Amino acid sequence: MEIIIRSVILSFLMAVGCNLFFETLLPKRTFRFKWLRHTAIPAFTAGFLLISFTPIPPFILQPVRFVLVVMLVTLLYFRTGIVQCVIFSLLLCSIYWITSAFLLSAAYLFPSLWEQSRASAAEYITESIFICLIFIFHHRFKNHSDSWHTLSRTFASFFPLLSIIVILSISMMNTSKAITESRARFAAVCSFAVINVCYFYFISKTLGKEEEMQRLRLLHEQTRNQMALYRDMHKSYDLQRRQLHDYKNQLGCIQGMLESGQISNALSYISNLTGTLSKSVSLISTGHDVVNIILNRKYQEAFEKGITMPLSINGLSELTMGEEDIVILLGNLLDNAIAACEKLEADRIIQFKMTFENGQLILSVRNPVKEPVIIKENKVITGRRGASRHGIGLLNVDSVIKKHGGTSVIKCDNGWFYFSAIIP
Repeated sequence: MEIIIRSVILSFLMAVGCNLFFETLLPKRTFRFKWLRHTAIPAFTAGFLLISFTPIPPFILQPVRFVLVVMLVTLLYFRTGIVQCVIFSLLLCSIYWITSAFLLSAAYLFPSLWEQSRASAAEYITESIFICLIFIFHHRFKNHSDSWHTLSRTFASFFPLLSIIVILSISMMNTSKAITESRARFAAVCSFAVINVCYFYFISKTLGKEEEMQRLRLLHEQTRNQMALYRDMHKSYDLQRRQLHDYKNQLGCIQGMLESGQISNALSYISNLTGTLSKSVSLISTGHDVVNIILNRKYQEAFEKGITMPLSINGLSELTMGEEDIVILLGNLLDNAIAACEKLEADRIIQFKMTFENGQLILSVRNPVKEPVIIKENKVITGRRGASRHGIGLLNVDSVIKKHGGTSVIKCDNGWFYFSAIIP
């Protein structure tokens, strides 16, 4: 009975550490029944209990069993791919094995630790130190999950596997209690622990630089969008000014034709003048000046490129979102859609919706694409330079939506790219 209670406690402690570790790095899956989200710790506990009550495999296979159990539960409860799950599971395993090897080598170095009264507490000490390390990891990296996804595809992802191999090799050394060998083992474990600390320090610095570069990219994109708005506003005001300037002359010309009896010429002139004005006048009116400017400019741009752009909009006069955020949202979404349609020979169409419904702003863009867009965790994944800018634009859009407490979904299905968002 004592063994069962001890196994349950140790498995639970390990489960808490594992759950916190993966919550730091990965988003949780969405379940139909929300209470299922809270069963990750019991699932990890059950997995470690299974390890506790099954025959112990050869020493070199013990980490494999640990990693397989962790991977299975992680894939069930967290949104991640197989490769990324393997890397993160190996990283967790290396942290635990180094902690365990450090305490074991310390016990050999200090024989008094092998007393029966203290040996029974060795596992609890290991689990406690392991959880403390995970809490430190969580505190340091809880806001860097996006950067970890990028880092997991670099050379640094091989280090956890190397750590496990090295620490297993050290642990399999002769377990003689000779003081010289004990000191050598302890020194080897300590040295490798220092290497791992340096690894995490390197990761920390790399993530910091990656986030700074991302911040600069977003800032550049915001500035580009803001400048685009100013240019559009300037063009619109300049066009209106020129139209007003010519208005008197045009009326005078029409008056002269009518006075001289040139009715047919006057009608022809009026017809041409109406056609010219219809191309330059603002056709879209939403009750919000900035939205009007952007939609009219993008609509005109799409028209000139042979792209049909049906709109579903209603009164947006109550829209309180800042001008810069509006430019980021509409500018990036419509620029991406127009760029995608330009690559098509036919079926050039952008379906756009921006309405207030039940106190929420509904924003939706749908357009065909020439090639499938790879989407992972609601983000566009691509290595091409042109599409990279497309991805940066959507990151800007996502940051604005989150800033205002909204949610968004992107997907690509059957040759169509979909974006939809709900913003309170």
